[in-house]
Amino acid sequence: MKRLATVGLVLSLMATLFVSCGECYEKMQKKQDQIQVTCVPEVLTLKGSTVDADLTVSFPEMFFDPETILKITPVFVYGDGEVACAPKYVQGEDVVGNYTAISRIEGGSYTQHISFPFEKAVVGTLELRIEAKCFDECKETPDFTPWATVAAAKGISAVQALAQGVGAAATAAIVAPVAVEQVKPANGKVVANGTDYVLSEANFERSSVKSAEAEIKYQINSSTVNKKQLSQEQIALFKEFVAANSAAERTTLGNLYASGYASPDGPEKFNNKLSEKRSQTGAKAMKNQLKGVEGLNYEIASYGEDWDGFKTLVENSNIEDKDLILNVLQMYSSPIERDQEIKNMSAVFKVLAEEILPELRRTRFAVEATYAGLTDEEILAAAKAGCTKLDIEHLLHAATLTDNVAEKSAIYELAANTYGDARAYNNLGVCKVLSGDLKGAKAAFEKAEAQPEVAGNLAAVALAMGDLESAKKYLSSADAEAVKATQGALALAEGNYQEAKANLNGYNLAIAELCDNNVEGAKKAIAEVKGADADYVRAIIANREGDADKAAAYLKSAVAAKPELKAQAQNDIEFYELLQTIEL
Repeated sequence: MKRLATVGLVLSLMATLFVSCGECYEKMQKKQDQIQVTCVPEVLTLKGSTVDADLTVSFPEMFFDPETILKITPVFVYGDGEVACAPKYVQGEDVVGNYTAISRIEGGSYTQHISFPFEKAVVGTLELRIEAKCFDECKETPDFTPWATVAAAKGISAVQALAQGVGAAATAAIVAPVAVEQVKPANGKVVANGTDYVLSEANFERSSVKSAEAEIKYQINSSTVNKKQLSQEQIALFKEFVAANSAAERTTLGNLYASGYASPDGPEKFNNKLSEKRSQTGAKAMKNQLKGVEGLNYEIASYGEDWDGFKTLVENSNIEDKDLILNVLQMYSSPIERDQEIKNMSAVFKVLAEEILPELRRTRFAVEATYAGLTDEEILAAAKAGCTKLDIEHLLHAATLTDNVAEKSAIYELAANTYGDARAYNNLGVCKVLSGDLKGAKAAFEKAEAQPEVAGNLAAVALAMGDLESAKKYLSSADAEAVKATQGALALAEGNYQEAKANLNGYNLAIAELCDNNVEGAKKAIAEVKGADADYVRAIIANREGDADKAAAYLKSAVAAKPELKAQAQNDIEFYELLQTIEL
Protein backbone atom coordinates (compact mmCIF):
# COMPACT_ATOMS: atom_id res chain seq x y z
CA MET A 1 0.00 0.00 0.00
CA LYS A 2 2.77 2.40 0.89
CA ARG A 3 4.56 1.75 -2.40
CA LEU A 4 1.36 2.26 -4.37
CA ALA A 5 0.75 5.54 -2.56
CA THR A 6 4.25 6.73 -3.44
CA VAL A 7 3.80 5.86 -7.11
CA GLY A 8 0.46 7.63 -7.13
CA LEU A 9 2.04 10.77 -5.69
CA VAL A 10 4.76 10.76 -8.37
CA LEU A 11 2.20 10.31 -11.13
CA SER A 12 0.20 13.16 -9.69
CA LEU A 13 3.22 15.47 -9.68
CA MET A 14 4.11 14.55 -13.26
CA ALA A 15 0.58 15.24 -14.39
CA THR A 16 0.78 18.64 -12.77
CA LEU A 17 4.05 19.37 -14.55
CA PHE A 18 2.68 18.29 -17.92
CA VAL A 19 -0.32 20.47 -17.45
CA SER A 20 1.86 23.43 -16.50
CA CYS A 21 4.18 22.94 -19.53
CA GLY A 22 2.93 25.34 -22.16
CA GLU A 23 0.79 27.17 -19.69
CA CYS A 24 3.60 29.34 -18.35
CA TYR A 25 3.21 31.85 -21.17
CA GLU A 26 -0.55 31.60 -21.69
CA LYS A 27 -1.33 34.40 -19.26
CA MET A 28 1.21 36.59 -21.06
CA GLN A 29 -0.43 35.79 -24.37
CA LYS A 30 -3.70 37.26 -23.21
CA LYS A 31 -1.92 40.58 -22.59
CA GLN A 32 0.32 40.59 -25.65
CA ASP A 33 -1.17 43.90 -26.81
CA GLN A 34 0.66 45.54 -23.90
CA ILE A 35 4.04 44.90 -25.57
CA GLN A 36 5.35 48.20 -26.95
CA VAL A 37 7.63 48.38 -29.99
CA THR A 38 9.51 51.45 -31.15
CA CYS A 39 11.36 51.49 -34.50
CA VAL A 40 13.85 54.15 -35.54
CA PRO A 41 13.20 55.19 -38.24
CA GLU A 42 9.43 54.73 -38.19
CA VAL A 43 9.46 54.04 -41.93
CA LEU A 44 12.29 51.69 -42.85
CA THR A 45 14.73 53.30 -45.25
CA LEU A 46 17.23 51.91 -47.74
CA LYS A 47 20.68 53.39 -47.10
CA GLY A 48 23.61 52.17 -49.10
CA SER A 49 22.91 48.52 -49.85
CA THR A 50 20.97 47.70 -46.69
CA VAL A 51 17.92 48.61 -44.66
CA ASP A 52 18.96 49.43 -41.09
CA ALA A 53 16.84 50.16 -38.04
CA ASP A 54 16.94 50.06 -34.25
CA LEU A 55 14.11 48.24 -32.49
CA THR A 56 13.22 48.76 -28.83
CA VAL A 57 10.79 46.20 -27.40
CA SER A 58 9.32 46.94 -23.95
CA PHE A 59 7.39 44.62 -21.61
CA PRO A 60 5.16 46.20 -18.88
CA GLU A 61 5.15 45.55 -15.17
CA MET A 62 3.64 42.28 -13.93
CA PHE A 63 3.74 40.81 -17.44
CA PHE A 64 6.66 38.49 -18.03
CA ASP A 65 6.30 34.96 -16.67
CA PRO A 66 9.46 33.93 -14.74
CA GLU A 67 9.65 30.51 -16.49
CA THR A 68 9.11 31.68 -20.07
CA ILE A 69 11.59 32.07 -22.93
CA LEU A 70 10.57 34.13 -25.96
CA LYS A 71 12.20 33.97 -29.38
CA ILE A 72 11.45 37.23 -31.22
CA THR A 73 12.29 37.37 -34.95
CA PRO A 74 11.96 40.63 -36.96
CA VAL A 75 10.52 39.78 -40.38
CA PHE A 76 9.78 42.22 -43.19
CA VAL A 77 6.71 41.00 -45.08
CA TYR A 78 5.81 42.34 -48.52
CA GLY A 79 3.48 40.92 -51.16
CA ASP A 80 4.26 37.22 -51.42
CA GLY A 81 7.80 37.57 -50.04
CA GLU A 82 9.55 38.16 -46.77
CA VAL A 83 13.01 38.87 -45.34
CA ALA A 84 13.88 37.56 -41.86
CA CYS A 85 16.49 39.07 -39.53
CA ALA A 86 18.41 37.43 -36.69
CA PRO A 87 16.14 36.53 -33.76
CA LYS A 88 16.41 37.94 -30.25
CA TYR A 89 15.86 35.77 -27.14
CA VAL A 90 14.52 37.05 -23.79
CA GLN A 91 13.80 35.04 -20.65
CA GLY A 92 12.00 35.16 -17.35
CA GLU A 93 13.82 35.55 -14.07
CA ASP A 94 13.63 31.84 -13.10
CA VAL A 95 15.12 30.62 -16.34
CA VAL A 96 18.70 29.41 -16.13
CA GLY A 97 20.28 30.84 -19.32
CA ASN A 98 22.22 33.69 -20.91
CA TYR A 99 19.40 35.54 -22.64
CA THR A 100 18.23 39.04 -21.73
CA ALA A 101 16.25 38.72 -18.50
CA ILE A 102 12.92 40.52 -18.04
CA SER A 103 11.65 41.20 -14.52
CA ARG A 104 8.12 40.06 -13.77
CA ILE A 105 7.50 42.87 -11.31
CA GLU A 106 9.30 45.79 -13.02
CA GLY A 107 9.08 44.68 -16.61
CA GLY A 108 11.97 45.49 -18.94
CA SER A 109 13.09 46.08 -22.51
CA TYR A 110 15.80 45.36 -25.04
CA THR A 111 17.16 47.15 -28.13
CA GLN A 112 18.14 45.33 -31.29
CA HIS A 113 19.82 46.65 -34.42
CA ILE A 114 18.56 45.00 -37.57
CA SER A 115 20.06 45.15 -41.04
CA PHE A 116 19.08 43.37 -44.22
CA PRO A 117 19.73 43.85 -47.95
CA PHE A 118 16.82 45.17 -49.92
CA GLU A 119 16.49 47.31 -53.04
CA LYS A 120 12.82 48.02 -53.59
CA ALA A 121 10.51 50.75 -52.44
CA VAL A 122 7.70 48.60 -51.15
CA VAL A 123 4.51 48.68 -49.16
CA GLY A 124 4.97 46.12 -46.41
CA THR A 125 5.26 45.62 -42.69
CA LEU A 126 8.09 44.87 -40.33
CA GLU A 127 6.62 42.49 -37.81
CA LEU A 128 7.96 40.68 -34.78
CA ARG A 129 7.15 37.00 -34.87
CA ILE A 130 7.20 35.79 -31.28
CA GLU A 131 7.59 32.16 -30.32
CA ALA A 132 7.52 30.88 -26.74
CA LYS A 133 8.41 27.92 -24.62
CA CYS A 134 8.64 27.13 -20.94
CA PHE A 135 11.87 26.62 -19.04
CA ASP A 136 13.15 23.12 -19.79
CA GLU A 137 12.82 21.59 -16.26
CA CYS A 138 9.86 19.98 -17.91
CA LYS A 139 11.69 17.43 -20.01
CA GLU A 140 8.86 16.80 -22.43
CA THR A 141 8.33 20.48 -23.33
CA PRO A 142 8.31 20.92 -27.15
CA ASP A 143 10.47 23.51 -28.93
CA PHE A 144 9.31 27.08 -29.44
CA THR A 145 5.65 27.47 -30.30
CA PRO A 146 4.20 30.39 -32.29
CA TRP A 147 2.85 32.79 -29.73
CA ALA A 148 2.14 36.25 -31.21
CA THR A 149 2.84 38.64 -34.07
CA VAL A 150 3.41 42.31 -33.32
CA ALA A 151 3.70 45.07 -35.95
CA ALA A 152 6.89 47.11 -35.65
CA ALA A 153 7.23 49.45 -38.64
CA LYS A 154 5.86 50.43 -42.03
CA GLY A 155 7.30 49.50 -45.42
CA ILE A 156 10.61 50.50 -46.94
CA SER A 157 11.31 53.95 -48.39
CA ALA A 158 13.91 53.45 -51.10
CA VAL A 159 14.29 56.97 -52.48
CA GLN A 160 18.00 56.24 -52.86
CA ALA A 161 17.14 53.55 -55.42
CA LEU A 162 15.60 56.24 -57.66
CA ALA A 163 19.10 57.58 -58.41
CA GLN A 164 19.96 57.53 -62.08
CA GLY A 165 23.04 55.69 -63.30
CA VAL A 166 23.10 53.25 -60.38
CA GLY A 167 22.05 49.66 -61.06
CA ALA A 168 20.64 47.11 -58.66
CA ALA A 169 22.61 44.02 -59.61
CA ALA A 170 26.08 43.29 -60.93
CA THR A 171 24.63 40.94 -63.56
CA ALA A 172 22.48 43.64 -65.14
CA ALA A 173 22.92 43.74 -68.90
CA ILE A 174 19.93 45.59 -70.30
CA VAL A 175 18.37 48.76 -68.89
CA ALA A 176 15.85 51.16 -70.31
CA PRO A 177 17.38 53.17 -73.16
CA VAL A 178 17.66 56.92 -72.97
CA ALA A 179 14.19 58.37 -73.32
CA VAL A 180 14.92 60.35 -76.49
CA GLU A 181 16.17 58.97 -79.79
CA GLN A 182 18.06 62.13 -80.61
CA VAL A 183 21.07 62.77 -78.41
CA LYS A 184 23.31 65.81 -78.80
CA PRO A 185 26.69 65.71 -77.04
CA ALA A 186 27.76 68.82 -75.14
CA ASN A 187 31.42 69.60 -74.51
CA GLY A 188 32.38 66.11 -75.59
CA LYS A 189 30.02 64.47 -73.08
CA VAL A 190 26.70 62.67 -73.18
CA VAL A 191 24.52 62.42 -70.08
CA ALA A 192 22.89 59.01 -69.69
CA ASN A 193 20.82 58.27 -66.59
CA GLY A 194 22.33 61.16 -64.70
CA THR A 195 25.95 60.15 -65.39
CA ASP A 196 28.46 61.72 -67.77
CA TYR A 197 29.98 59.56 -70.49
CA VAL A 198 32.91 61.10 -72.38
CA LEU A 199 33.24 60.76 -76.16
CA SER A 200 36.62 60.53 -77.88
CA GLU A 201 37.34 63.26 -80.41
CA ALA A 202 38.25 62.85 -84.06
CA ASN A 203 41.36 64.53 -85.43
CA PHE A 204 39.36 65.51 -88.47
CA GLU A 205 40.47 68.18 -90.89
CA ARG A 206 38.29 68.81 -93.86
CA SER A 207 41.05 70.57 -95.81
CA SER A 208 44.42 68.91 -96.06
CA VAL A 209 47.58 70.60 -97.25
CA LYS A 210 50.40 68.79 -98.99
CA SER A 211 53.67 70.32 -100.10
CA ALA A 212 56.70 69.58 -102.23
CA GLU A 213 60.18 71.05 -102.39
CA ALA A 214 63.16 70.84 -104.69
CA GLU A 215 66.31 72.83 -105.38
CA ILE A 216 68.90 73.52 -108.06
CA LYS A 217 72.50 74.06 -107.00
CA TYR A 218 75.02 76.28 -108.76
CA GLN A 219 78.74 76.55 -109.16
CA ILE A 220 80.52 79.26 -107.16
CA ASN A 221 79.78 82.77 -108.46
CA SER A 222 77.51 81.31 -111.19
CA SER A 223 73.80 81.64 -111.97
CA THR A 224 73.84 79.21 -114.89
CA VAL A 225 71.64 76.14 -114.48
CA ASN A 226 73.54 72.91 -115.07
CA LYS A 227 71.42 70.40 -117.02
CA LYS A 228 72.49 67.64 -114.63
CA GLN A 229 70.68 69.49 -111.87
CA LEU A 230 67.40 69.17 -113.78
CA SER A 231 67.71 65.38 -114.01
CA GLN A 232 67.71 64.89 -110.22
CA GLU A 233 65.05 62.65 -108.65
CA GLN A 234 63.73 65.48 -106.46
CA ILE A 235 63.10 67.62 -109.55
CA ALA A 236 61.19 64.76 -111.16
CA LEU A 237 59.07 64.26 -108.02
CA PHE A 238 58.41 67.99 -107.78
CA LYS A 239 57.21 68.07 -111.40
CA GLU A 240 54.98 65.04 -110.76
CA PHE A 241 53.46 66.66 -107.65
CA VAL A 242 52.69 69.93 -109.47
CA ALA A 243 51.21 68.18 -112.51
CA ALA A 244 49.04 65.83 -110.45
CA ASN A 245 47.66 68.45 -108.09
CA SER A 246 47.05 71.11 -110.72
CA ALA A 247 44.38 68.87 -112.24
CA ALA A 248 43.15 66.99 -109.16
CA GLU A 249 39.49 67.31 -108.16
CA ARG A 250 38.77 69.52 -105.11
CA THR A 251 42.45 70.57 -105.07
CA THR A 252 43.86 74.08 -105.28
CA LEU A 253 47.50 74.49 -106.16
CA GLY A 254 49.17 77.46 -104.52
CA ASN A 255 51.93 79.71 -105.83
CA LEU A 256 55.13 78.09 -106.97
CA TYR A 257 57.98 79.81 -105.10
CA ALA A 258 61.43 80.17 -106.61
CA SER A 259 63.86 81.58 -104.04
CA GLY A 260 67.46 82.38 -104.94
CA TYR A 261 70.35 82.25 -102.40
CA ALA A 262 74.10 82.85 -102.33
CA SER A 263 76.69 81.40 -100.00
CA PRO A 264 78.02 83.95 -97.43
CA ASP A 265 81.52 84.22 -98.84
CA GLY A 266 82.68 87.12 -101.01
CA PRO A 267 81.30 90.66 -101.31
CA GLU A 268 77.80 91.10 -99.98
CA LYS A 269 76.65 93.36 -102.83
CA PHE A 270 77.83 90.84 -105.41
CA ASN A 271 76.09 87.98 -103.62
CA ASN A 272 72.82 89.90 -103.47
CA LYS A 273 72.80 90.33 -107.26
CA LEU A 274 73.92 86.72 -107.72
CA SER A 275 71.01 85.36 -105.66
CA GLU A 276 68.60 87.45 -107.73
CA LYS A 277 69.97 86.04 -110.98
CA ARG A 278 69.77 82.50 -109.57
CA SER A 279 66.09 82.93 -108.70
CA GLN A 280 65.39 84.10 -112.24
CA THR A 281 67.36 81.38 -114.03
CA GLY A 282 65.98 78.75 -111.70
CA ALA A 283 62.40 79.87 -112.30
CA LYS A 284 62.98 79.89 -116.07
CA ALA A 285 64.40 76.35 -115.95
CA MET A 286 61.44 75.09 -113.86
CA LYS A 287 58.93 76.73 -116.22
CA ASN A 288 60.48 74.77 -119.06
CA GLN A 289 60.22 71.58 -117.04
CA LEU A 290 56.53 72.27 -116.29
CA LYS A 291 55.63 73.30 -119.82
CA GLY A 292 52.07 72.18 -120.48
CA VAL A 293 50.86 72.55 -116.89
CA GLU A 294 48.30 75.35 -116.95
CA GLY A 295 47.34 77.88 -114.32
CA LEU A 296 50.65 78.06 -112.47
CA ASN A 297 51.52 81.23 -110.61
CA TYR A 298 55.19 81.86 -109.91
CA GLU A 299 56.48 84.01 -107.10
CA ILE A 300 60.17 84.79 -107.57
CA ALA A 301 62.30 86.20 -104.78
CA SER A 302 65.95 86.45 -103.78
CA TYR A 303 67.45 86.44 -100.29
CA GLY A 304 71.13 87.21 -100.76
CA GLU A 305 73.65 85.55 -98.47
CA ASP A 306 72.10 82.66 -96.62
CA TRP A 307 73.54 83.06 -93.11
CA ASP A 308 70.60 81.23 -91.50
CA GLY A 309 71.19 78.24 -93.74
CA PHE A 310 74.92 78.45 -93.03
CA LYS A 311 74.32 78.34 -89.25
CA THR A 312 71.94 75.37 -89.53
CA LEU A 313 74.36 73.34 -91.65
CA VAL A 314 77.27 74.05 -89.31
CA GLU A 315 75.18 73.09 -86.23
CA ASN A 316 74.29 69.78 -87.84
CA SER A 317 77.78 69.04 -89.11
CA ASN A 318 80.71 67.14 -87.65
CA ILE A 319 83.18 69.94 -88.20
CA GLU A 320 85.75 69.86 -85.41
CA ASP A 321 85.74 73.63 -84.77
CA LYS A 322 82.05 74.22 -85.31
CA ASP A 323 81.64 75.83 -81.86
CA LEU A 324 84.26 78.39 -82.79
CA ILE A 325 82.42 79.18 -86.02
CA LEU A 326 79.09 79.53 -84.20
CA ASN A 327 80.73 81.88 -81.67
CA VAL A 328 81.80 84.12 -84.55
CA LEU A 329 78.22 84.23 -85.81
CA GLN A 330 77.05 85.21 -82.38
CA MET A 331 79.72 87.83 -81.75
CA TYR A 332 79.45 89.62 -85.11
CA SER A 333 76.25 90.78 -86.75
CA SER A 334 77.91 92.39 -89.79
CA PRO A 335 78.14 90.00 -92.79
CA ILE A 336 81.49 91.58 -93.76
CA GLU A 337 82.98 91.00 -90.30
CA ARG A 338 81.63 87.46 -90.16
CA ASP A 339 83.07 86.61 -93.58
CA GLN A 340 86.49 88.05 -92.69
CA GLU A 341 86.71 86.35 -89.29
CA ILE A 342 85.79 82.97 -90.75
CA LYS A 343 88.30 83.35 -93.61
CA ASN A 344 90.97 84.18 -91.04
CA MET A 345 90.53 80.63 -89.73
CA SER A 346 92.21 79.16 -92.81
CA ALA A 347 91.97 75.50 -91.83
CA VAL A 348 88.34 75.86 -90.86
CA PHE A 349 87.46 77.83 -93.96
CA LYS A 350 88.83 75.08 -96.20
CA VAL A 351 86.36 72.59 -94.65
CA LEU A 352 83.54 75.11 -94.99
CA ALA A 353 84.38 75.71 -98.63
CA GLU A 354 84.21 72.00 -99.34
CA GLU A 355 81.26 70.85 -97.20
CA ILE A 356 79.01 73.76 -96.31
CA LEU A 357 79.17 76.66 -98.79
CA PRO A 358 78.30 74.66 -101.94
CA GLU A 359 74.99 73.63 -100.36
CA LEU A 360 73.97 77.27 -100.04
CA ARG A 361 74.42 78.26 -103.70
CA ARG A 362 70.94 77.41 -104.87
CA THR A 363 67.44 78.20 -106.02
CA ARG A 364 64.85 76.61 -103.77
CA PHE A 365 61.39 75.65 -105.11
CA ALA A 366 58.32 75.13 -102.95
CA VAL A 367 54.61 74.65 -103.63
CA GLU A 368 51.52 73.69 -101.61
CA ALA A 369 48.34 71.90 -102.71
CA THR A 370 45.16 72.29 -100.64
CA TYR A 371 42.58 69.52 -100.81
CA ALA A 372 39.11 70.88 -99.98
CA GLY A 373 37.72 67.50 -98.86
CA LEU A 374 34.24 66.00 -98.84
CA THR A 375 31.24 67.92 -97.55
CA ASP A 376 29.53 66.81 -94.35
CA GLU A 377 26.62 65.52 -96.39
CA GLU A 378 28.92 63.40 -98.52
CA ILE A 379 30.83 62.07 -95.51
CA LEU A 380 27.65 61.09 -93.63
CA ALA A 381 26.10 59.45 -96.70
CA ALA A 382 29.24 57.40 -97.33
CA ALA A 383 29.48 56.33 -93.69
CA LYS A 384 25.82 55.33 -93.51
CA ALA A 385 26.35 53.29 -96.67
CA GLY A 386 29.15 51.39 -94.93
CA CYS A 387 31.97 52.80 -97.06
CA THR A 388 35.29 51.48 -95.70
CA LYS A 389 37.32 53.77 -97.99
CA LEU A 390 36.76 56.61 -95.54
CA ASP A 391 39.70 56.90 -93.17
CA ILE A 392 39.22 56.62 -89.41
CA GLU A 393 39.07 60.38 -88.86
CA HIS A 394 36.34 60.78 -91.47
CA LEU A 395 34.31 57.95 -89.90
CA LEU A 396 34.64 59.39 -86.41
CA HIS A 397 33.58 62.77 -87.78
CA ALA A 398 30.67 61.22 -89.67
CA ALA A 399 29.18 59.89 -86.44
CA THR A 400 29.05 63.43 -85.04
CA LEU A 401 26.91 64.55 -87.98
CA THR A 402 23.82 62.67 -86.79
CA ASP A 403 21.98 62.83 -83.46
CA ASN A 404 20.31 59.48 -84.03
CA VAL A 405 21.74 56.95 -81.59
CA ALA A 406 21.22 53.96 -83.90
CA GLU A 407 23.00 55.72 -86.77
CA LYS A 408 25.84 56.83 -84.52
CA SER A 409 26.24 53.32 -83.18
CA ALA A 410 26.38 51.79 -86.68
CA ILE A 411 29.06 54.25 -87.82
CA TYR A 412 31.21 53.75 -84.73
CA GLU A 413 30.88 49.99 -85.12
CA LEU A 414 32.03 50.29 -88.75
CA ALA A 415 35.02 52.38 -87.63
CA ALA A 416 35.89 49.97 -84.82
CA ASN A 417 35.67 46.87 -87.01
CA THR A 418 37.57 48.47 -89.89
CA TYR A 419 40.40 50.13 -87.99
CA GLY A 420 40.35 48.66 -84.47
CA ASP A 421 40.59 52.23 -83.21
CA ALA A 422 40.25 52.69 -79.43
CA ARG A 423 38.33 55.94 -79.90
CA ALA A 424 35.75 54.18 -82.06
CA TYR A 425 35.28 51.45 -79.43
CA ASN A 426 34.89 54.06 -76.69
CA ASN A 427 32.25 56.00 -78.59
CA LEU A 428 30.50 52.76 -79.57
CA GLY A 429 30.33 51.96 -75.87
CA VAL A 430 28.67 55.31 -75.16
CA CYS A 431 26.07 54.61 -77.86
CA LYS A 432 25.34 51.20 -76.36
CA VAL A 433 24.79 52.87 -72.98
CA LEU A 434 22.31 55.20 -74.64
CA SER A 435 20.59 52.18 -76.19
CA GLY A 436 20.35 50.46 -72.81
CA ASP A 437 22.87 47.68 -73.60
CA LEU A 438 25.18 47.89 -70.59
CA LYS A 439 26.85 44.54 -71.25
CA GLY A 440 27.67 45.58 -74.81
CA ALA A 441 28.89 48.96 -73.59
CA LYS A 442 31.21 47.34 -71.05
CA ALA A 443 32.70 45.06 -73.72
CA ALA A 444 33.30 48.02 -76.06
CA PHE A 445 34.89 50.14 -73.34
CA GLU A 446 37.22 47.30 -72.39
CA LYS A 447 38.58 47.31 -75.96
CA ALA A 448 39.34 51.01 -75.64
CA GLU A 449 41.21 51.11 -72.33
CA ALA A 450 44.16 52.88 -73.96
CA GLN A 451 42.06 56.05 -74.13
CA PRO A 452 42.36 58.30 -71.03
CA GLU A 453 38.63 59.00 -70.86
CA VAL A 454 37.69 55.32 -70.83
CA ALA A 455 38.39 54.76 -67.11
CA GLY A 456 35.57 57.16 -66.26
CA ASN A 457 33.23 55.50 -68.76
CA LEU A 458 34.03 52.05 -67.38
CA ALA A 459 33.35 53.34 -63.88
CA ALA A 460 30.00 54.76 -64.96
CA VAL A 461 28.86 51.57 -66.70
CA ALA A 462 30.04 49.41 -63.77
CA LEU A 463 27.98 51.61 -61.45
CA ALA A 464 24.98 51.35 -63.78
CA MET A 465 25.32 47.55 -63.57
CA GLY A 466 25.47 47.68 -59.78
CA ASP A 467 29.14 46.63 -59.60
CA LEU A 468 30.28 49.19 -57.02
CA GLU A 469 33.70 47.61 -56.42
CA SER A 470 34.66 47.78 -60.11
CA ALA A 471 33.36 51.34 -60.26
CA LYS A 472 35.70 52.29 -57.41
CA LYS A 473 38.64 50.63 -59.16
CA TYR A 474 38.10 52.50 -62.41
CA LEU A 475 37.44 55.81 -60.66
CA SER A 476 40.82 55.58 -58.94
CA SER A 477 42.56 55.93 -62.31
CA ALA A 478 40.17 58.45 -63.88
CA ASP A 479 40.44 62.21 -64.01
CA ALA A 480 38.67 63.36 -60.84
CA GLU A 481 37.10 66.45 -62.39
CA ALA A 482 35.76 64.54 -65.38
CA VAL A 483 33.98 61.91 -63.27
CA LYS A 484 32.42 64.01 -60.52
CA ALA A 485 28.91 62.87 -61.42
CA THR A 486 29.95 59.21 -61.32
CA GLN A 487 31.81 59.74 -58.04
CA GLY A 488 28.72 61.38 -56.60
CA ALA A 489 26.43 58.60 -57.83
CA LEU A 490 28.73 56.01 -56.26
CA ALA A 491 28.69 57.87 -52.93
CA LEU A 492 24.90 58.02 -53.17
CA ALA A 493 24.71 54.26 -53.81
CA GLU A 494 26.84 53.66 -50.73
CA GLY A 495 24.72 55.93 -48.55
CA ASN A 496 27.40 58.64 -48.19
CA TYR A 497 24.97 61.47 -48.79
CA GLN A 498 27.21 64.41 -47.84
CA GLU A 499 29.92 63.31 -50.27
CA ALA A 500 27.27 62.65 -52.91
CA LYS A 501 25.83 66.15 -52.58
CA ALA A 502 29.27 67.70 -53.07
CA ASN A 503 29.60 66.05 -56.50
CA LEU A 504 26.08 65.99 -57.90
CA ASN A 505 23.61 68.35 -59.48
CA GLY A 506 20.11 68.23 -60.88
CA TYR A 507 18.10 65.04 -60.52
CA ASN A 508 20.61 62.96 -58.57
CA LEU A 509 21.35 65.86 -56.25
CA ALA A 510 17.63 66.01 -55.47
CA ILE A 511 17.70 62.31 -54.59
CA ALA A 512 20.71 62.84 -52.30
CA GLU A 513 18.96 65.75 -50.57
CA LEU A 514 15.82 63.67 -49.99
CA CYS A 515 17.93 60.84 -48.58
CA ASP A 516 19.46 63.41 -46.25
CA ASN A 517 15.94 64.57 -45.29
CA ASN A 518 16.48 68.01 -46.84
CA VAL A 519 13.21 68.58 -48.68
CA GLU A 520 13.99 72.23 -49.51
CA GLY A 521 17.35 71.27 -50.97
CA ALA A 522 15.69 68.58 -53.07
CA LYS A 523 13.08 71.02 -54.35
CA LYS A 524 15.79 73.47 -55.41
CA ALA A 525 17.90 70.80 -57.10
CA ILE A 526 15.01 69.37 -59.16
CA ALA A 527 13.56 72.75 -60.16
CA GLU A 528 14.96 72.87 -63.71
CA VAL A 529 14.86 69.13 -64.43
CA LYS A 530 12.19 67.95 -66.85
CA GLY A 531 10.66 64.55 -67.48
CA ALA A 532 8.53 61.86 -65.88
CA ASP A 533 11.17 60.76 -63.37
CA ALA A 534 11.60 64.33 -62.20
CA ASP A 535 7.85 64.69 -61.71
CA TYR A 536 7.85 61.47 -59.69
CA VAL A 537 10.45 62.98 -57.37
CA ARG A 538 8.44 66.23 -57.18
CA ALA A 539 5.46 64.13 -56.08
CA ILE A 540 7.52 62.69 -53.23
CA ILE A 541 8.65 66.18 -52.20
CA ALA A 542 5.09 67.55 -52.24
CA ASN A 543 3.82 64.52 -50.33
CA ARG A 544 6.46 64.96 -47.62
CA GLU A 545 5.45 68.61 -47.36
CA GLY A 546 1.85 67.54 -46.79
CA ASP A 547 0.53 68.98 -50.07
CA ALA A 548 -1.58 66.03 -51.25
CA ASP A 549 -3.13 67.91 -54.21
CA LYS A 550 0.24 68.89 -55.64
CA ALA A 551 1.66 65.43 -54.98
CA ALA A 552 -1.26 63.85 -56.82
CA ALA A 553 -0.86 66.22 -59.78
CA TYR A 554 2.87 65.49 -60.14
CA LEU A 555 2.34 61.76 -59.75
CA LYS A 556 -0.39 61.67 -62.40
CA SER A 557 1.83 63.71 -64.75
CA ALA A 558 4.69 61.25 -64.21
CA VAL A 559 2.50 58.21 -64.87
CA ALA A 560 0.94 59.78 -67.96
CA ALA A 561 4.38 60.35 -69.48
CA LYS A 562 5.85 57.05 -68.29
CA PRO A 563 3.12 54.45 -67.61
CA GLU A 564 5.46 51.96 -65.93
CA LEU A 565 5.71 54.39 -63.00
CA LYS A 566 2.15 53.47 -62.00
CA ALA A 567 3.17 50.04 -60.72
CA GLN A 568 6.17 51.59 -59.01
CA ALA A 569 4.02 54.16 -57.22
CA GLN A 570 1.52 51.52 -56.11
CA ASN A 571 4.32 49.66 -54.38
CA ASP A 572 6.03 52.77 -52.98
CA ILE A 573 5.53 53.45 -49.27
CA GLU A 574 5.98 57.17 -50.01
CA PHE A 575 2.54 57.16 -51.68
CA TYR A 576 0.71 54.55 -49.59
CA GLU A 577 -1.57 57.05 -47.83
CA LEU A 578 -2.01 59.21 -50.93
CA LEU A 579 -3.16 56.29 -53.07
CA GLN A 580 -5.93 55.55 -50.59
CA THR A 581 -7.55 58.79 -51.77
CA ILE A 582 -6.79 58.99 -55.51
CA GLU A 583 -6.69 56.74 -58.57
CA LEU A 584 -3.87 56.78 -61.08
